[in-house]
Amino acid sequence: MDKLPELEPDAFVSFLEDLWNERGWDTSVKQRPDETFFIIGKRGDGKRGVLYVFPTVESHVKEKHMKQFVGFCRKKGIDVGVVATQGAYAGPSRQIAESKGIHLLDRETLAGTVKEGGFEDILAEYTGGSGGPIGAVLATLQSYGVPVPDTLPFDLPSFDTQAIIARLPIGDDADASGEGESVGEPQQGGFDSSADGDGDSESSLPGPLTSIPRPNIVLPVALLLLIVFLVGSAVGPTLGLPVIGGGSGGTSGDAVSVSALSTAGANATAEVRWNSRTTKTLTVNGTTYTAPENETFVLVRMNVTNHNESPMSFGQSSLALEVAGERYGYQPLNGTTGFAEGGLFAPNDPREVWLAYTVPTDATSGTLVLRDDDLAVRFVHDSSIEPEATEPSP
Repeated sequence: MDKLPELEPDAFVSFLEDLWNERGWDTSVKQRPDETFFIIGKRGDGKRGVLYVFPTVESHVKEKHMKQFVGFCRKKGIDVGVVATQGAYAGPSRQIAESKGIHLLDRETLAGTVKEGGFEDILAEYTGGSGGPIGAVLATLQSYGVPVPDTLPFDLPSFDTQAIIARLPIGDDADASGEGESVGEPQQGGFDSSADGDGDSESSLPGPLTSIPRPNIVLPVALLLLIVFLVGSAVGPTLGLPVIGGGSGGTSGDAVSVSALSTAGANATAEVRWNSRTTKTLTVNGTTYTAPENETFVLVRMNVTNHNESPMSFGQSSLALEVAGERYGYQPLNGTTGFAEGGLFAPNDPREVWLAYTVPTDATSGTLVLRDDDLAVRFVHDSSIEPEATEPSP
């Protein structure tokens, strides 16, 4: 891997935070008004570090950004200063960083970091395991001109490749091995983050199946078709393929791709496993709610675990859904609620809750964000959670 795969901006931030956690930093994330981020870290030896993140591929880190960050680090007594981007660095900004001891991370440098540190498993969490056989299939599809994204924002369904191949009607002439080679601040408010940073931002087939050879890849057509189906299920809007969804509570509309922004990694006091779906109507205990005209529901169901030693207040108002720069609060539904006990969670007592948002029908993506800066939460997307709206048990 010569270059880190392009990640969604929030996934890029979370990936960097996980890397720092693996290297012994206790971290928290602070989003800045210009859509850049500070990952603030502290180590057991007392050292403090800040990773200044420009998360988009369009980002251009300029000289003024570097000067301001150098001044910030000096003023706050930061021991380790790092700037990371999926975009590019202007020439003068690199020169300033070199002279002032600021470490620079781009997608090429990060690829080396992943390889040298053995962090492929961390990267796989944000690429849908794209480094293995699934990645090989995606590369094969791309070689045929199919518009497949370089990475996936969540894990594809897992399956036993050999078991599937054994059940396929493959003739003696076909290669049935299926073994192709893969292609290849705990004190968040204690820092001043006001430094200006402008982020310029399968029907049967007659006869034996034939293999499709590509460099380092040999996969049966039927297996390829199966994986195309699975990929289409996961990223339908991107590929123009149907999205597999639905379930009780309404008819799915155009899907809104949802992500979530954690405020903590390994040091999180709460873990929220979640899943979502898009729908025009919600039915709860026989009552149907319809989204307003030109709007659609985004239903989010969560399994919340409080790892703290005391009760945690985590209500519907603690979250917002950010779409195209606008933050939307939860949509109250008359006569029902997805949160029992007023959003109070006892220690180590996992409970499922849900909430709904109404967003414009033309919305394509959204990010769950915390409104409460005091909550240290790690979000984990979990496709096994059924995003349904049901009256919670008292």
